[in-house]
Amino acid sequence: MVEVRVSRKGTRLATDDPAAPVRCNRRMSKARRRAAFAAAAATMGLLAGCGGESGRAPVREVSTPAVVQAAGTAHITDPARARYVQAVDRVCSRYNPRRERAVSEAEGAPDVTRAVAAYDDNIGLAEAQLRGVEAITVPASDRGLIQHNVVDRLRQRLALRRALRTDLQDSDAARAQQDRAHLDASLIALEAFARGYGFRVCGSR
Repeated sequence: MVEVRVSRKGTRLATDDPAAPVRCNRRMSKARRRAAFAAAAATMGLLAGCGGESGRAPVREVSTPAVVQAAGTAHITDPARARYVQAVDRVCSRYNPRRERAVSEAEGAPDVTRAVAAYDDNIGLAEAQLRGVEAITVPASDRGLIQHNVVDRLRQRLALRRALRTDLQDSDAARAQQDRAHLDASLIALEAFARGYGFRVCGSR
């Protein structure tokens, strides 16, 4: 039996069903989990390019990593560098669309399990992409530049993506926002170098 009781504090339902409060608490707990998952997922709208991200979170409190500018500009005159840029851009062109699809699936997933699985696919593709980039011979004069400004930063971004994956699994929106801000800060540095070095696909829109 359910009756309505009115008091100075408002209206409430009274019931002789002992399981009703348990069911209500479960519904509220489930709703809170869904809201936390949605908030974490919204923070993680990641574009899958070799460095590219969409919908950046605020980064005012995160210092951007120092950028060592490339010796050249986007207009490449060194044949060795031109060959290297073309080879690396081909790797990014091959992986970027697949990573974008994985991210879209994670963003549109109805629950944590499927979102994490899709984001795992994105991370796996990013790892394969990095291996592809590392397999390409860097011009001898640019090895230090590429190691610091490309390879090391891509590794850093992979670590941050793994952290975001954990944030998503835990529905931790606050931590996701913090990790996302660090990811965005690293993107700024990566894009700045990529444009100066001459990449057309990797590290740029």
